[in-house]
Amino acid sequence: MDGNGTKRKVFRLPDGVEPPRTYLRVISPAPNADFLSQLIAERQHLPPQREQSRAPVDEAVNAYDRGSRIAVRRMPAGYRKTIVT
Repeated sequence: MDGNGTKRKVFRLPDGVEPPRTYLRVISPAPNADFLSQLIAERQHLPPQREQSRAPVDEAVNAYDRGSRIAVRRMPAGYRKTIVT
């Protein structure tokens, strides 16, 4: 009580906060992209996918050889060759 006889309010901190509840987490790995593509194709009634085809080795080597002989090298749009200071 105060000196005038009135009750004085006492502010107290709240009691301990309850710890957060633990929830059961169901963690599943990400599905395989091949499996998802098959599901999408089946749903949209697309024809079956064929195995990935690869060019013979000599064709690939020739393609790289032709690419290395290109005289004019083109840079991507927006690429600067000079440094602006």
